[in-house]
Amino acid sequence: MSYRFIILNLFVSITFAQTQVVIIEEMFMDAPYVGEFTTTNTKYASDNIFREEMQIEMGSFLVRMAMGGNKKAGSIIDGNKKMRTVYDVNEEEYAQENFQSIIENDGKPKLQMMDNSFGGGGRRNSDGDENEDEDTEPEGDDEDNNEVIRIINKNYEKIGDFLAKKVTTEMMGNRGRVIIEEWFTTDTSLFSYALDVQSKLASAYGGKAQSTPRSFSESMLKNAGHEFESVEGRLVKYKMSQKDDDGFQMKWEIKKAKKINFNRSDFDIPKIYEKVDELNQ
Repeated sequence: MSYRFIILNLFVSITFAQTQVVIIEEMFMDAPYVGEFTTTNTKYASDNIFREEMQIEMGSFLVRMAMGGNKKAGSIIDGNKKMRTVYDVNEEEYAQENFQSIIENDGKPKLQMMDNSFGGGGRRNSDGDENEDEDTEPEGDDEDNNEVIRIINKNYEKIGDFLAKKVTTEMMGNRGRVIIEEWFTTDTSLFSYALDVQSKLASAYGGKAQSTPRSFSESMLKNAGHEFESVEGRLVKYKMSQKDDDGFQMKWEIKKAKKINFNRSDFDIPKIYEKVDELNQ
């Protein structure tokens, strides 16, 4: 390990001492048969403790009724107590499992914070039971996306608190035309800190922290066997739309990424919540 890496880690630890990072992500999707729904994911990270809360709001009344209404749930990993907690805001309930029980289950948490059949996504079903490498390639046929137009803007745009470079990728294949717009920033310290906290806590019980692909367009281009110019940085916003088909569209953006003073209440379960063995799915 180089001295420069050790010094960098020490600098980050000192910088974030007695503080916490708060990151809010929002995703909007409009899909056939399901309709519109919005997912808001809020992450809190501080020294040896991590919390993630997800809220799903469905636009379609019928889908909302079928899924039992809008959902809001979360999880807390506390390295000091060696405890993982999942909670349901709607039901005002929580359940807990200690690190040792997760270790005995091959590093896979047993408690789920939300039903994975809708909205939460198979990749986000718990803290560390499935790992997605940033270079993970989505499934697809090589014959699709056989024509590509890719434009990398030279100038930077202001996306929230970040300066970001926009990349537009248009793919045309057997399934129609897909347009992906992505914005990348090189200011990644807050994201790196939050992921580092989550990863260390997950490894403490033998698991692995989930991660999102660094770029959706690059993953798709790799899968289709295309050569392309990569863009440095971390994704802070993207839009995906499918033309000449069913009108599918998806938008995702970092709405907030801040370092603030440590607030213990951000990592505590409200006292009115009832402890249960496991949450109802």
